[in-house]
Amino acid sequence: MPTYSYANCLANAYKVNWRIEEVLGTRRFDPTKRWLPRSLSASQAISFLSDGERRALTHVELSAYAHLFGYVEEFIAPKVSALARDYEIDQRVAFDALTSFAAEEVKHMNLFRAVRDRVDEELGLRLARLGGEAETARFVLGQSTAAVMLLTSAIEWLTQRHYLDAFKDDADLDPLIQAIFKAHWLEESQHAQLDHLETMRAFGALDEAGRERAVDELIALVTAVDGLLRQQVEHDVENFARLLGRQFDTAQIAELHRELLRAKRWTFILSGVTHPRFDELFHAVTTPAQRERVGAALEALFADPMETVG
Repeated sequence: MPTYSYANCLANAYKVNWRIEEVLGTRRFDPTKRWLPRSLSASQAISFLSDGERRALTHVELSAYAHLFGYVEEFIAPKVSALARDYEIDQRVAFDALTSFAAEEVKHMNLFRAVRDRVDEELGLRLARLGGEAETARFVLGQSTAAVMLLTSAIEWLTQRHYLDAFKDDADLDPLIQAIFKAHWLEESQHAQLDHLETMRAFGALDEAGRERAVDELIALVTAVDGLLRQQVEHDVENFARLLGRQFDTAQIAELHRELLRAKRWTFILSGVTHPRFDELFHAVTTPAQRERVGAALEALFADPMETVG
């Protein structure tokens, strides 16, 4: 398992730090390009769309993608701020690394708000998006630190996978999209490492019963994430119909729901929990029986017939 340190994370954070104005400036999205990589999009899986409609679907999906990252950062920033207080007097390097982490998450939230607004401007529509950020953040923060940090770690590692495997070398993608998610990736690399350290610390403070509760809470959190994805899929279908100015029949709506949910489940759950670095962490803090319980819960969740969504 790799070795991480607060000092290295802090030093790297200073090296890669960027400002929103440097990333976005006055640049606009190119409507003739795809705005989301194929591997993160449902567009190629939907049978009845033209090429232009597939491209348009990625425009809607980008809005949801950016929104969902900003959405989860609503609970990550306050959690990391709270963790930093454990170090505030006697361990200043760890304190500085975690407060930098929290500040960067706040910056990312503002970046993604700007992205959403720019998408709306380019499309000429105010797209519908998942609400209830404050209520969701309160629910997540009501769970144990160990469970929240495991969920956060999966989210941070999936950002690494998305950029390296999907955004980085996609020559057909809008260059502004690549610039945005390169910037995000650069800072999230440190966050993923700090999550690892804080997850290990949280689980190290628990007895056997506490670890069992944390695993149960993790299952509840992942189930809640899936519920949020389902809600966003409803908005995506509505937004897509409005953008195209057309109605879909019952079979087309079912296909849109099914494939959009499939893509979002990969993007926001499976690409994180199957990341090798997350897997190493998960094995370090859980028992074989606990891992089997989480795996069974995921299988049951994803066995729910997606054709019935919506």
